[in-house]
Amino acid sequence: MSQPAAKIVPLPSFFDELVRKGAKVYEVGGTVRDALLGRLVKGGSPEGDSPLGGSPKDKDLLVTRLPMAELTSLLQRHGSVITVGRSFGVLKFTPRGTDECYDLALPRKEVSTGQGHRDFLVDFDPNLPVEKDLERRDFTINAMACDLQTGQRIDPFGGQKDLEEKKLRIVAPRAFEEDPLRLLRGIQFAARFHLELTPETEKAMTQAAPLIRTVSAERIVEEVRKLFLAEKPSLGFKLMLQVGLLKEVFPELQECVGVEQGNKFRNDDVFEHTLRVLDASRKDNAIPTSGDLELMFSALFHDIGKPRTKRYIPEKERIAFYGHQTVGRKMAQKWMQRMKISILGVDPGRIASLVENHMFQTKSYFTDRSIRRFISKVGADLIFKLVDLRLADNRGGKYPEGIKGVLKLRKRIADEVSKKPPLGPRDLAITGHDIISLGIPEGPQIGNIQKALVEIVLDNPEKNSKEQLIEIIQTQLL
Repeated sequence: MSQPAAKIVPLPSFFDELVRKGAKVYEVGGTVRDALLGRLVKGGSPEGDSPLGGSPKDKDLLVTRLPMAELTSLLQRHGSVITVGRSFGVLKFTPRGTDECYDLALPRKEVSTGQGHRDFLVDFDPNLPVEKDLERRDFTINAMACDLQTGQRIDPFGGQKDLEEKKLRIVAPRAFEEDPLRLLRGIQFAARFHLELTPETEKAMTQAAPLIRTVSAERIVEEVRKLFLAEKPSLGFKLMLQVGLLKEVFPELQECVGVEQGNKFRNDDVFEHTLRVLDASRKDNAIPTSGDLELMFSALFHDIGKPRTKRYIPEKERIAFYGHQTVGRKMAQKWMQRMKISILGVDPGRIASLVENHMFQTKSYFTDRSIRRFISKVGADLIFKLVDLRLADNRGGKYPEGIKGVLKLRKRIADEVSKKPPLGPRDLAITGHDIISLGIPEGPQIGNIQKALVEIVLDNPEKNSKEQLIEIIQTQLL
């Protein structure tokens, strides 16, 4: 059904020509949803300005009544046009003299011809009504359009009402079967927008959960990245557990469910503790790098080795997880390799290192020498993120406010780093060429000498001069 017209805002010149040619232009998809959601969150009227009145970048537009060839020709007179998959009838358009980007598509119908997110029979037709195009959308909140000429909102499935009532509802009963990626899209939408699954949506999601195996790893981790945008990503992981998706996407995390620890906040099991740590890594004023993807993935994986290392120590009457950080690193590496996580721009090696090193002592009375060795072991480029992981770990522990010791250690590390002490071979006052010039042949011996020198200057930074290092090599290392 149509909603009352929104207030019209001036439109770019190429819209005028589209309209003169008889086209109807609609804004569709997430921007319509987000415009409504923003007004609902802020308490304003949902019948405010047209969605195009917001940021004009990366808009999804639907154009009806105009064939693809004519649409392409018209747009080329106004800017750059790139065809994105001819079978989908989508154009990427950048108006001349701007950095705005529009995705323009013809209305289409899709029929799934196989499993996965690749096999579709697509029929795009400029004469299809906008309502027919909206039928193929995943959720009602995404199945709305705005007529950019009249400001009329087209909402045939009640998406606005569902937004107002905080409901996530599929448009069609076979939505997840037709495109299993929608399973994770639904999870991240629910977490990001604080939506509750309708009973029919939850049932359909639970029944279709195994189909996520047919979706490529690249698409899965992209939805995980979007889930990490939620203020509390834990909401999405709890929902994944609820509908049976967790064991499909994060089987290692599924193992943590029900694993008792006995010393955590409200007696959390490993899974609940991990989610508290994840939420802290996403947003916490005490954690400078909160929201960083590497930090968040390391928070997610930091304790996944616990179920496989759990032991009860009778003489101490407590549960222990000796070596869980080493086991967890290996498990995290396998997951990251399997899911091709590097496409998100993160370094799996750095995440693995964070997981392996997260059990460090946090005593602020460490000597300067101990601090330097700690920095050298972890790496100056990763040390502060590791401290932030410990802060998040504490936030998810039995005493969430007990972070003073970690904060003091962070300051000690910052003070030491500011002195720019030698922490590795690159910081030595002599190079490999200098060592070779002493008559030492190229080979493993050069590296061994450099390692020995690093050990010396970590304890005695004042010895990091070319003259002293050469003397050390000649008198102690040869």
